[in-house]
Order: sequence, then structure tokens, then C-alpha cells
Amino acid sequence: MNSINYISERLWAGNMGNAFVVLSFVAALLSFFSYYLASKNTDFKKLARFSFNLHSFAVLGIIGILFFMLFNHYFEYQYVYQHSNKAMDMKYILSCFWEGQEGSFLLWTFWNIVLGGILKRQLKNNEWEVPVMTVFSLVQVFLASMLLGIYFIDYKIGSNPFLLLREHSLFQNLPFLKNPNYLSKIDGRGLNPLLMNYWMTIHPPTLFLGFASTLVPFAFAIAALWNRSYASWQKIALPWTYFGILILGIGILMGGAWAYEALSFGGFWAWDPVENSSLVPWLILVAAGHTMIINKNKGGSLFTTHLLAIGGFLLVLYSTFLTRSGVLGNASVHAFTDLGMTGQLVLYVLTFIFISVFLLITNQLFRVSYIVGSLLLLFFGLLYGYKTYLLMVWIGASVVVTFISYYKFFPKEKEEEELYSREFWMFLGSLLFLLSGLIITYFTSIPVINKLFGTEYAPPKVPVYNMWIVPFAILILIVIASAQFLKYKKTNAKQFYKRISYSFGLAVLFGLACSIPLYFLNGFSSSDQKWNLISYSMLFITGLFAVFANVDYWLNILKGNIKKSGASIAHIGFALILIGALISTSKKVVLSKNTAAKKVSSLGSDFDDKKSILLTQGDTLTMGPYLVTYTGKKQEGINFYFNIDYLKLNKDHKPELDFTLIPRVQDNPLMGKAPEPATKHYLSRDVYTHVTYAVLSVDTTTKKKNAYASAKNYIGHVGDTLFSSNAIIVIDSLRTNLNKEQYQKNDSLLEVTAVLRAIDAQSNEFKALPKYIIKNNVVIPQEDVIDKLGLKFVFWKINPEEGTIEITMSEKLANNKDFIVMEAYVFPYINVLWLGCLIMAIGTFIAMMERLRTSKLKSIKE
Repeated sequence: MNSINYISERLWAGNMGNAFVVLSFVAALLSFFSYYLASKNTDFKKLARFSFNLHSFAVLGIIGILFFMLFNHYFEYQYVYQHSNKAMDMKYILSCFWEGQEGSFLLWTFWNIVLGGILKRQLKNNEWEVPVMTVFSLVQVFLASMLLGIYFIDYKIGSNPFLLLREHSLFQNLPFLKNPNYLSKIDGRGLNPLLMNYWMTIHPPTLFLGFASTLVPFAFAIAALWNRSYASWQKIALPWTYFGILILGIGILMGGAWAYEALSFGGFWAWDPVENSSLVPWLILVAAGHTMIINKNKGGSLFTTHLLAIGGFLLVLYSTFLTRSGVLGNASVHAFTDLGMTGQLVLYVLTFIFISVFLLITNQLFRVSYIVGSLLLLFFGLLYGYKTYLLMVWIGASVVVTFISYYKFFPKEKEEEELYSREFWMFLGSLLFLLSGLIITYFTSIPVINKLFGTEYAPPKVPVYNMWIVPFAILILIVIASAQFLKYKKTNAKQFYKRISYSFGLAVLFGLACSIPLYFLNGFSSSDQKWNLISYSMLFITGLFAVFANVDYWLNILKGNIKKSGASIAHIGFALILIGALISTSKKVVLSKNTAAKKVSSLGSDFDDKKSILLTQGDTLTMGPYLVTYTGKKQEGINFYFNIDYLKLNKDHKPELDFTLIPRVQDNPLMGKAPEPATKHYLSRDVYTHVTYAVLSVDTTTKKKNAYASAKNYIGHVGDTLFSSNAIIVIDSLRTNLNKEQYQKNDSLLEVTAVLRAIDAQSNEFKALPKYIIKNNVVIPQEDVIDKLGLKFVFWKINPEEGTIEITMSEKLANNKDFIVMEAYVFPYINVLWLGCLIMAIGTFIAMMERLRTSKLKSIKE
């Protein structure tokens, strides 16, 4: 036991926080059991509701205590110490809260209690309250356990945000913690530099609200399987599903905007595993929303709707495992490090997979067989090992049993959909979303596969993702362009093709007019380029088709009715996102091809002269259509800001300032350097700039004018050349006052002069005459200086046998101008993408509100 009496530790905060953590878990557990028992005895409802409310109160208590500790710099607690410091701007306090695993789990738990509270009120005394809230409460049990931070035998359960710094395994042996008054001398580690961005104060809570919203359709689907009521739940769940599509979609797009503004990979989407793990649940949720619409209007698609509603939440759990287990390693810039909760995360995922499969199996004999088989695999896994292979067997068996149950026992529609029916094409669209999500999941899971089977497959790069996903995007765009013109059950094929032909013809004409010139300008230098041009042209044409067709449907079929046009507007937005992403990335222009005399590649293998430019302070270089000048840098705390002027020639062919960009580099002493781009926004393009190399030191202008840098020694012959930062120096000749015989005869003063000729960048010539003097057998070098070039030479040695001389050269510090290496790109028409984001969000919101309105009207009529 630690015998040190620590001074000024505020232990009350941790004690209160831990009490709320325990209360949260116990209340969630009580709520789950009470709701489950309420399915058999309604007397348990009151206790269940009270327990859920108590759990919600405890969660709010945890949040309140943690925020109080962050605001007041309680660095005796490891969470506060690791994620904040005194120098940090308090506007980033929210980012500190959810930067760590504990905080992000707490954020997820918070949104669940908000949605659960609303749902509990909405379903009060409704047949769906008990089964839906049972599922909600069980999820809360798992999330609450993530904050416990206790050990059961040798297994860690959760990670506690109220753990003292001196009790944490990573810090408890640090020397400063032996000081009883250590709090008076320490500061926190601070926030990750990448999170010091305004997007990171709104992106995580929006994304986690989206994650939490997938729980609602999941809970209803599980409740429906539990109650064997397969259709009626969708009427209540449909608006919630649209809400999830809206919020999760906005959260993902916010992440893209953050990546574009804060990260330096030069784009907004890089198929990062963490990006993918949030995109896939959204794709599945979109598919679920559309199959619910099919069921609402025509009936059918019951199994698919259940499968998709369940799959959306399960994929959120899987994404949680990916990002928090440490399995991704360096494959993602977003992933958390492993806090020893991998086993708990796996259990979390597998529990809900088991529940889902068990309830999807409607035959009692199959259910019993599934339970027995699962227990046997668990037993053999614990007893003999082979956990990886047995896990694969179990998952495979779960999939097989589920589909056997569907084909044998699950209720199915009596009639197959007609080819020319809206429900068939909507189902096809949902299937395309599902398949694209599964492909992305497979690629994203390669680090997991490597870890499970000891393989070393490389995660796919962006072109591989594009090659697989672009065909699906093309087919999806065709579906969303065409499906709305079809009627439910059956449509006249000729009328359908005639109706969409106008939009399709216009899209083809416009698309080919833009694509064909690219063929003649670029040609095909490889089969990959040929494939890219063809596939991207098809994507562009089908994107235009989707936009034109949905505008046509909105204006001519719906007569511009905003309330009924949510789907059309959302489809237009989705198509514009794909068009904007296609144009801005495929036609991205590299401006920063190096035109400086010094090669960027000389700095290392990570630098490329074809995409990076070296700018010396004060010099002006050509860069694409611009002239660029690096005018200097300034330091504010740990941030270094670089002023880069973009110039253009005016009518008189003289350069004048067009705009200035100020990218920055944050030099965090604990977390390293983090560059942040700067962007000039135009309606038709963005000019994007970020610094890839800079010397983060005191500005050289503060040095004394006459100070010289350390001398460098040069060995050369007459006729050889030396190089300084601003001139070329030639050893023209050597002069002497005596020949060798005269010097040996008289033993007098020997004076040898090196005649140096310096040529600057403007071809101006300067001379320097340093002397090598021997007097009384003592060498006395005499330096010479070229003031205009800031160069000093000392001729100090002659090597008669080699026929060489040695000269040192020093340069004034003012000669060593500051320089940076930067990359600059033009993203053409990227605003089409951002416009599409806004339009899709508006359309989804309109559709959600319309579903709510019609649902309320039906409830009133009933």
C-alpha cells in the first residue's frame, strides 16, 4: 500500500464519480431484468421505468463530474491528465471529453438514454414498450460495464475514467509521483493536435447519436421476433430509421469535412478503416429504411427488413470492436489504442449476434439445436483452444441456420414482385447497398483476418476500393433515378421507359460532352487509365441521370410538393455527392511541382519533386497559374503559421497579390508535429495547401546581422568549385611572393594567396583573396570577406604531395533563409459535393417528418 500522504488531491470527485458508475451499471441491470419480467407480469413495469430513469440520472452524474474535473484541471486523475492541459483553449473541452475510450463510451451511453427516454415515453402502455425497452436496457448494461474498470479473476471489465494517475499501470512508477506535492508541479499531456479543430467538437457527438439511433430499429426488430409480430412494428420504427439515416449520414459527412480541413492527406475520404466502419452501418440502415417502405406500401420483405434492421446495429458493434480493440494498429489514424477490453468487446458483439440469430430462428427444434451447438463450441474453445477456428465455425453455422430457418419457417409473401414494380427495384437498391457494405466490411476487416489466421495481407489502397465500389454506385444511381417512376405491383414497361428516356438522354448528352474531350486530351496510356475513364464516365452519366430524373419526378409528378418530395430531394443530394466526389478527386490538379533550383527529393525518400515545391523565404516561384512567395512564419504557443502569398500577373504583366493562405504546423512536445492545411474557397474550386516540411526554430531575422554560422572545410585543386547558399566560388589560381628556392635560402616570410572568384545568381562576380602566411615557421592564415555575399574565407593549409589546398568558408546567418516544402492542389467543383450533403440532409429530414405526420394521422384514425 502506498504510504505517501499526498497533498491537495481531490479524492471526493473520484469517489462520487465511481459511485455514479456503479449506480449506472446496477440500475441498467435492474431495468433489464425488470422489463424482461414485465413481459410475464406487468407489475414489474414501474420498477423497470424507475430503474431506467435512475440509470439515466447516474449517467448524467458521471458526465457532470467528468466535465467538472476537466474544467478545473484535476490532473490527479489519469483521464484528465491524458486528455487536457492548462495551455489548451477551453473551447476544445468537449473534444477532451470524448477523445478517450471512456469518454466516447460515455457519449454513446448518453445518447442511448436520451433516445431511450423519448421512446419510453412514446411507447408508454403500448404493446412494444416492454420488449423494446428490454433490448435498450440490455445494451445499456453492456455500455455501463465499459466504465467499471474492475477485474473478474484475470479479466478486465471496462476502463474507469476516475482512476487516479498514481494508480494507473502506465504512470504509477513515474518518479514525480513519489513527491507528495506533485500536483503543484505537473501539467496534463494535452489534447491530440488533430482534434483541435471545431469539427471535432460537433462531429463525434453527431456520429455517436447516429450510432445510438441504429439501436431503435434493432430493438423493434428483436421485439418483433420475440413477439412473433413481424409487420406492425415497422410503422413506429420507420421515422426512427429515417432519423438514424439523417443523423448518421450527417456525422459521416462531418468527418469528411474534418479530414479535408484538418488532415494533410489531400482529400476528404481515404477509405480509412474507421471511416468505413461508420459508412457501412449507414448503408445497411438506408437499405432497411427502403425495405420498410416496401412493407408499408405493399407488404412483404419481412425477413430482409428484420435482417437489415438487426445488421445495422450489429455492424455498429463490430465497428466498435475494430476501433477500440487495437486490432487496426497503424491502419487508421482514427483508431483507439487497446485498453485491455478486447475480450469484453468481442463478448458484446457475440452476445447480440447470438440473440439475433436465436430469435430469427422461428422453429423451436432449431433454436434448441443452435443453443446446444453454441455451448459445445464454447466448451471446446475454452477446454482445447482453437478459439479462432471455432469462432469462424460458429459464425458460419449462425448464418446457415438463419437462412435455413428463413426458407423453411419464416412468413413469406405469397406473390413474387413484378420486374416493373417499384417494390422490386427498391428491393434491388437495398440489395446493392447491402452487397457494397459487405465488400467494404471485408476489406476493412483484413487486419482482423491477419490477426486471426496469422496472414499478412496488405490492406487495400484507395484504387482497389474504387474499382469495387464504383460499379455498385453506378447501379444504385440507375435505381434511384428510375424506381420512383414505377408503380407498386405493376407498371406498363413502355410508359416507364418513355418517362425516363428524357432524363436519361439529357444525362448521356451532357455526360459524353464532358467525357469525350478527356479521351482526346489524355488518351489511354494503360488499361487502368482506360478502365478509369470508362467507369468514371459511366458514374458521371448515371449521376446526372439520377439528378435529372428526380428533379423531373419532383416537379412534374409531385408538382413541386415539398412535403411529398423528401425522397426525391435526398436522391438528388446523394447523386450530387457522388458527382462532386468524382470530379474533385479524379480531376484534382497538383499545383506544387517543384520549380526551385534545389531538389525536394534531396530531403529524403518521402519527398517528391512532382508534387512538392520548396519555397525559400522572400523568393517568388512559378506554381501552376500562380506565382507563390513564402513571406515568413510566426509562432503562437505550439502553433507555427506560415504565410504564403499567391500572386497573379495583372494587365501590365506585373505580379499582384491574389490571396494569402496560412497553413499551420502544431509542434506538440508530447505528440509530435501535426500539419493543418489552409484552403482558399471559390465557387468552382478550392485551392488546398499544406506544409510537409519546415524548420520550426526561432526566426532567423532575430539573429545579429554580422554573425556567421560554423565554418565548413573544403579541400580542392586550382579550378575546383565551392558552393554556398547564394553563390558559386571558383579557385582561380594561387599567387606567392617567393618561390621555393628563395624561401629556403632566406627563410623569410612566405605569403601564398588563393584567388577566389564568386558568382551570384544574377551572374555578378566578386573576388576574395585569403592568404596562407608562414613567418618564422609559424602558419598565420589571413581571412578575406565578401561583404555583399556574407561569405568569409580562411586559407589555412597546403598539401604539397596531393597538390591541394584547404579553405574554410563561413556564411552569415542571414544567408541561411528560412524555407518550407509544401503541397498544393486544386479540387475542382468540390462544392458540388458539399451542396449534395446539404440537399441530402434536407431531403431526408423532409421524408422523416412526412413519415411522422402520416404515422400520427393513422394513429388518430385508429
